[in-house]
Amino acid sequence: MQRLIALTLLLACLAAAPLHAQDQQRIVALVNDEVVSQRDLNERMRIIMATTRLPDNNPEILRAVREQALRSLIDDRLQMQEAKRRGISLSQQDVDTAISAVERQMNIPPGRFDEFMRRGGIDPAAVTSQIRTELTWGRMVRGRTGAQSAVTEQEIDEAVAKLRANAGQTEDLISEILVPVDSPDQEEPQRQLALRIIEQLRGGANFPALARQFSRGTTSVNGGDVGWVQRGTLNEEVEAVVAKLDKGKLSDPIRTVGGWQIVALRDRRRIAMPGVEENRVTLKQLLIPLAADAPQAEVDAAIAKARQARGEIKTCDDVETVAGRFEAPGSGSLGTLRMGDLPESFRQAVTPLEINQTSEPVRASRAVHIFTLCAKQEAAGLNRNEVRQSLLARRAELMAQRYIRELRRDATIEFR
Repeated sequence: MQRLIALTLLLACLAAAPLHAQDQQRIVALVNDEVVSQRDLNERMRIIMATTRLPDNNPEILRAVREQALRSLIDDRLQMQEAKRRGISLSQQDVDTAISAVERQMNIPPGRFDEFMRRGGIDPAAVTSQIRTELTWGRMVRGRTGAQSAVTEQEIDEAVAKLRANAGQTEDLISEILVPVDSPDQEEPQRQLALRIIEQLRGGANFPALARQFSRGTTSVNGGDVGWVQRGTLNEEVEAVVAKLDKGKLSDPIRTVGGWQIVALRDRRRIAMPGVEENRVTLKQLLIPLAADAPQAEVDAAIAKARQARGEIKTCDDVETVAGRFEAPGSGSLGTLRMGDLPESFRQAVTPLEINQTSEPVRASRAVHIFTLCAKQEAAGLNRNEVRQSLLARRAELMAQRYIRELRRDATIEFR
């Protein structure tokens, strides 16, 4: 659906078609005896060229677009054949509702969708067919996911525990394009395609549009949006590259199991536990005074002293006694505080603590602090249903990938 919305953004300025209209009815592929015609292929190529703004005068790019268009058309045929086999169909009202949504989002007058498409040189039937296929495929994947992938309470507990354990660590917001390599003879051509895609991206091309048309990954339907990912959750090859990227930068092609992967680092942040700012913590601190302009030797000595004191604090009850031995005035109870009211450096130190644990030293402007957690009251900000939906969404992506692979594996595909 997002592919189609992006398409309508570009149709108005689309130039004359670069593709020849000869031999429109020639068969280019048979998918389980169902025809993919030259006309089908030309229309899909035209849509890809419109959504990606790729140059139409480069033979290598046109060849890559043709391969991608043919691959997507074959997948469309397989998906609709599977829907027919399973008795899954959409009503015309479902399709009309989707088209109306596009009209509203793109400020197209109601009922003028076909006219708008023709004005851009696109056959409305080809776009409507794409809409129907995407909606049908989504319904099948959701049905299969719902039947086979119920999320248990234990899985939700584990996901919540992981969120808590990772609070305070770094996570990256990334997008990806996976250029597939299905056989050894595709290795170099697909690498060259990945390089051409990167060249277009660095020249200002739209990443989501290219991802929707060229990526084989499960994120392609979302324009390559992977979302926020934590360290240790990506492939080793990809993670090593992402860790060195600066915000807003694009990787070179990365060879992974599935092919050549392109990664864009959109943002980077510290992981925050959902609702963590509303949590309330009861703290005690041990404070080592330090001048604002203290030389580094004094800072190092204060940190070493705080670490030594930390080793002697076993419970909250020990803080005052240890502070007295270390001559640390200003130490003691801080009372119960809202996490969101703590300075960022203090919050990061306190977030991972369990009851009676003491933090690592934290340097402030005029002191070195260590904090001991005496009690915690967690807010109800973490919605278990949202966690459940997130787990289901990830499973649906994996299910869709496996599903289409099964359909390709069992199909009889003949190229003409």
